[in-house]
Amino acid sequence: MEATFTNYKQDLIFTSKRGYTILLAGGIYHFILGILSFLLPVEIIHFIWVVGMGSIFPLGVLLGKFAGINYFQKGNPLATLGGLAAGMQSFYIPVFIVIYQISPNWLPFTIGLLGGSHFIVYYWLYNSKSYLFLTLAMTSSSLIIGSVFQAYVFQLLPFVIATIFFITVLGVLKENKSIIQ
Repeated sequence: MEATFTNYKQDLIFTSKRGYTILLAGGIYHFILGILSFLLPVEIIHFIWVVGMGSIFPLGVLLGKFAGINYFQKGNPLATLGGLAAGMQSFYIPVFIVIYQISPNWLPFTIGLLGGSHFIVYYWLYNSKSYLFLTLAMTSSSLIIGSVFQAYVFQLLPFVIATIFFITVLGVLKENKSIIQ
């Protein structure tokens, strides 16, 4: 049987379960970051915003192992596309480092906007309205809170982003029910 574009897409959706464990890891990370913002000096929180982001993907992959998800599929070119979309965030790291050095209070704004925007690819790739919600909610909340409520950005935005991730996980799990039935 010849693989078609639709087959590749359906296979990716089914085998990756729309990547919900990566989203769960993002929610956990931001929730913990929000708690830490009340416990640690702001200089350390600035550093965690830059360096800690690297923990989300490995934690999501680990959670995926427990859920029977293999994020490193071979033979499906759309899986490669998904990996490239995730990996493009590594090009944001120099931007985050410059902002950390020049004006660290803008880190949540920048990380929220850039990090949130990269999820738009998964809206199309996974046929998922939940990912569209994630993109729009994360970028708009980062824009508003990060610019209008700067004084509270480190205490407020992590909890808002965590909530957005958790709502998205629920949406993706609901969408996944349709592929199981």
